[in-house]
Amino acid sequence: MKKALLFFLLAVSTTLTGVAQTIRSGSVIDKVSRKPVALATVQNLTLRRAVTSTESGQFRLTASPNDTLLISCVGYKAERVVVPADESELLAEMVQEVKQLNEVVIKGWTESRFKEEFLKLNIHNNKPVIVIKAAPELVGKQLGNVGRMGYDYKTLAPKMTLKGPVSALYGKFSKEAKNERKLQQFNQAESNKQRYSARLDPVWISRITDLKEERLTAFLKFCKLPETFVLEASEYDLIVAIRGCLKEFLVQEQTQTGKG
Repeated sequence: MKKALLFFLLAVSTTLTGVAQTIRSGSVIDKVSRKPVALATVQNLTLRRAVTSTESGQFRLTASPNDTLLISCVGYKAERVVVPADESELLAEMVQEVKQLNEVVIKGWTESRFKEEFLKLNIHNNKPVIVIKAAPELVGKQLGNVGRMGYDYKTLAPKMTLKGPVSALYGKFSKEAKNERKLQQFNQAESNKQRYSARLDPVWISRITDLKEERLTAFLKFCKLPETFVLEASEYDLIVAIRGCLKEFLVQEQTQTGKG
């Protein structure tokens, strides 16, 4: 008798849960331009489930009335939406996150013009060059715009030479400094590429998608996530985005199979 009663209560609970939780569809758009926002993460904070919006800004997820949805996307402010009781389509309007920058005036000077204007500056360089003894292993190393490690040629002891204001200013605008900044930018770009490839490791993606060999290669070409999103996203958001790509990839596969 007790077993029959327990089975009945479980059946009633499952039925009520199935009625309350339904698949709700919705869209994510830019509040100003009214254009769809792709790859936005839509999280149901009540059920702890999440999906990502498609290229057209559409999404579908399980939700009950009064559930709270958190919508986030790179470059936009996070928005919260409460699921209404009716069956209307959910709409999330995202506002871009704008950061105010100070005004910058840029002058296009050639190197010869810079030298001419630089010599006109009345800069007092009264501070003497500071010489500090340093460890031998640091000798010969460049310290960026601050100075350089070297030797005291009189005593042959290691020393550190710090730049004065004139030499530091010239080093900031000289051709050598520009080339060094370009090299730093290039190194940063290469570092970002390596981090991007590491975060989208094929072995890791294969475990998430269950795709192998040729299908995995095709999926990696299909799922092109933005570099900024991949580098800044949490592992959870990255997995959600990859699974969103997987759904679209499987739909494309079925379409191509049907045509074939």
